[in-house]
Amino acid sequence: MERPLTGHRWQRLVLRRPVRFTGESLAAYVCRLIAYGLGFTGFTALLGGIVIVSLLVPAAAPGNAEAVLFAVPAGSTAADIGRALQEAGLIRNARHFQLVSRFMGLDGRLQAGDYLLSADMNLVSIVRQLETGTVYTVRVTIPEGLHLRQIADLLARHDLVDRERFLELASDDRLVYGNNPPIDKPIRSLEGYLFPDTYLFSPSMTEEQIIRRMVNRFLEVAAPVIESMEAPLGLSLHQVVTLASIVEAEALYQREHPVIASVFLNRLRINMPLQADPTINYLFDEHRSRILYSDLEIDSPYNTYRYAGLPPGPIGSPGLSAIRAVLEPAETDYYFFVARGDGTHIFTRTFAEHVRARQQVRR
Repeated sequence: MERPLTGHRWQRLVLRRPVRFTGESLAAYVCRLIAYGLGFTGFTALLGGIVIVSLLVPAAAPGNAEAVLFAVPAGSTAADIGRALQEAGLIRNARHFQLVSRFMGLDGRLQAGDYLLSADMNLVSIVRQLETGTVYTVRVTIPEGLHLRQIADLLARHDLVDRERFLELASDDRLVYGNNPPIDKPIRSLEGYLFPDTYLFSPSMTEEQIIRRMVNRFLEVAAPVIESMEAPLGLSLHQVVTLASIVEAEALYQREHPVIASVFLNRLRINMPLQADPTINYLFDEHRSRILYSDLEIDSPYNTYRYAGLPPGPIGSPGLSAIRAVLEPAETDYYFFVARGDGTHIFTRTFAEHVRARQQVRR
């Protein structure tokens, strides 16, 4: 029995305008629609491919690009960095760099500094390196005992400073610190206060910044030691550093530091000239392996053969061992020493013993 369809809503699909295939079969029409679809998909794929190429394919083939130093100044935006990268030939498209940085949530988090980059790095790798702050630094070791001229030469060889500008600044602390120098001393030179250590310097650092870094290291390492101990003869911090620089220059082995310091302190107690050859050598631009008798006549407050007491300031940058030796010298009654030629010394109490020791060394 058939039931009436009352109570049910039925929708009829009415084709108001029938599709007419004028001169084109149904199969051809369907093929055309498929072709349009494939064309759109292909175009989308092409765009995606271009983006992927920009992100993952570097500007140069692997192994065909040299690393270059790329500096990101403080306050640079992603757009600024992108333009600079493109101009340097490190990326293909500055706009893509900016978009990737924004997509990764790193726009505004890219760090200033010097980076070692190459055109065979892909865009994502470059963005990540700038975000993590993996900056390029130059590792430099400043040995104990170097004076300002030698430090300037060493830093200049690493292309970190202009030698003459560095010397000019280090010779007058007012040029670096104005009227508020961090160390109270009677001379303007920072000789002796550029602490010998191993440093990581950025190539974009200025001479002032490098000097400040080295002086800060002195204030962190050496100054607290000096200030925490009572110096012999009531020596000031500046005098301790000055004497330590002479001890550093005289001794090849650290084990002799306390003994050599005792000799000079014994001489200071009786106002006997220190007669330290390194203070004469300090007067020359180049190191001299041999001091002549005529050199001892040079009229300079640094000539410890002509003038008793300490010179006006350090003759180099002493290390912590030499500084400690001045603060805690060996207890001796030595007033003389002579070099054996192997880096060690013969220590004696009297001038007669000293003469015999010199004769012994010359044999």
